[in-house]
Amino acid sequence: MSQARLHLAGRPRNAGPRVLIADDEPETLVLVRSLLEEEGIEVVGTATGGLQAVSLVDELRPDVVLMDLRMPDLDGVRATRRIMSAHPEARVIIFTIYDDPDPLRSADELGAFCYLVKGCPPSMIVEMIRRAWQHGRSGQGRSAPAAR
Repeated sequence: MSQARLHLAGRPRNAGPRVLIADDEPETLVLVRSLLEEEGIEVVGTATGGLQAVSLVDELRPDVVLMDLRMPDLDGVRATRRIMSAHPEARVIIFTIYDDPDPLRSADELGAFCYLVKGCPPSMIVEMIRRAWQHGRSGQGRSAPAAR
């Protein structure tokens, strides 16, 4: 049994969200991870590229993926498409510097739960991760109204 599957097997049923952060900026990974862990949210992994994010979702099965749009090797839109195709139960939150409607519309069409623009209040990041997790647990559809 892989370490990822072993970790899932021993997980309490009411535990909080398990999150994967995908961003090509090391500073963003460190800051967001720290924020989430301070709030009691488990960060199961980080990815610095889209291909790595897809692979880690396959292995670790996070509840929520915080996905940057602009990454090397596979952008966030294509990575989200692959993740949602293989793991429709996952909730993807697009986390981007872009406030341009085109990438955001693409994210919505992929079934991302919502998008957040980098620079939003940290409390909004935490709140949307918790909402995405609850939304997934309740068996509702994939997406929620956009948050900015």
